[in-house]
Amino acid sequence: MLGTNTPSAPDDFRKAGKTLASRPRQTGMNEAFLEKLLNISRKLAENRLLDPLLEYAMSVALELFHAEHGYLVIINQDDNELDFRVCQDQYGMQLDEPEEQISHTIFDEVIKTRESLVIANAYTDSNFQNADSVVALKLQSVMCVPLIARDNTIGAIYIENRSKASVFTEEDLKPLEYFAAQAAISIENAILNDELETRVIERTAELVKANQRLREEIEERKRVEQELQRLAMTDPLTGVYNRRHFFELAQQEFDRAHRYNHWISLIILDVDYLKQINDTYGHIVGDQTLQVIAQRVMRNLRQLDIFARYGGDEFVVLLPETCLEQAKSAAKRLHNSVSGEPIETPTGPIHLKISIGVACSREAGDIKTLLMKADRALYKAKEYGRNRVVVCNNGYKPLNENL
Repeated sequence: MLGTNTPSAPDDFRKAGKTLASRPRQTGMNEAFLEKLLNISRKLAENRLLDPLLEYAMSVALELFHAEHGYLVIINQDDNELDFRVCQDQYGMQLDEPEEQISHTIFDEVIKTRESLVIANAYTDSNFQNADSVVALKLQSVMCVPLIARDNTIGAIYIENRSKASVFTEEDLKPLEYFAAQAAISIENAILNDELETRVIERTAELVKANQRLREEIEERKRVEQELQRLAMTDPLTGVYNRRHFFELAQQEFDRAHRYNHWISLIILDVDYLKQINDTYGHIVGDQTLQVIAQRVMRNLRQLDIFARYGGDEFVVLLPETCLEQAKSAAKRLHNSVSGEPIETPTGPIHLKISIGVACSREAGDIKTLLMKADRALYKAKEYGRNRVVVCNNGYKPLNENL
C-alpha cells in the first residue's frame, strides 16, 4: 500500500460522498455544492492510498448523479490496455466482466477526443445506436468524462443508467468534470507514488541480491584463501604440515624454550624399506603406507606437538615442554603404534618397520642443530639394524635392542 494514511480513510470518503448524495437533485453548481466538492477535493488530495481513492471516486460519482452502474478505468501507459480498477453498482456491489458491460464505442470516443459525453438515450442516439455494445446492453443514459492530469489522459469515469433515459443532463457534466479533474490529479499522484515505491522495492531487492552475491564472493574468496594457505602449509599426500611450515612453527617454539630455559625435544622417524614396498606392491600402496603412518602418529600426539612430513619417507615431531625421558616414552609409543599392526592391502598385509631418532636440548643454538642431532640418532638406528629407537644423549644409544 502507498502513503502513510490510515486504512480508515475510505470510510471518511464514503461519509463525504453520502453527504453529497443526500442533497436534492439539482443542476449546475451552486455555492453549497461547490463547497462540498471542494471538501471532497481536499480529501482526494490528502489521500495517497490508490485503491481506496479509486473506490471513493466511483462511489461519489454514483451517489452524486444517481447512476446504476459505474466504472473507473485507468489506461495502462505501457500497452494502452484498459485496467478496470473499480466496477460497482449503486449498492456498492462489484460488477462481473466489466469489459463486457460498457460501450467501448462511447468510451473510445471520449478517450480519443478528450471531451466529455452525456447521452440521454444511447439506444436511440444517431451517433451510437448502431454500436454493437449499445444494442447488446440496451444502453439509455450514459455519461463519460475523461480523467486528464498534466495533459495526459489517464482514463475515464463512465456511469450509466439502463432503466431510464435522460437521467443525466448537460448541466451534470460540469460537476462531474470538476470532480474528474481533481480525481485525475490525485489518481496520477497515487500511481506515480505506487510506481516510485515499486521501483524502490525493486531497487532494494536488487541491492539485497547484489549484497548477497558480494557476501558470497567474499566468503568464497576467504574459503579459497584459506584453502591456498592450507595447501601452502600441508603435505598434499598425508595432510600433515610440510617441511617449510614445520620450520616456521618449530623456530617459534624453540625461541620460546630458549627464552624461558624450557626443555624441547625432537623425534625424527623414517619408514624402513619403503622402496622395497613400492617395488613389491606399487607406489599406490607405498603412498597408502605413508598415509597410515601419519594417521597413527597423529593419534598419539598432544595438541601442542608439531608434526610434519620432513622428506620422502621421513617424518618429524617437535615436542615442546618435553624432557629427554618424556621424549623417549613418546618415541617408544609412536614406534609401537606404527609397527604394532600391519597395513591391510589388496595384495595382503604389510608389516611396517620404522627407525626413530630422538634428541633433546635446552642449549642447542637453533632448531637446525637439534634436528641434526636427532638425524644422527636416526642414522645410528639404521646402522644398528633398523626398526628401533635411538637417543642422542652423550652418544647415541638404542633404547631397546629388541625393538
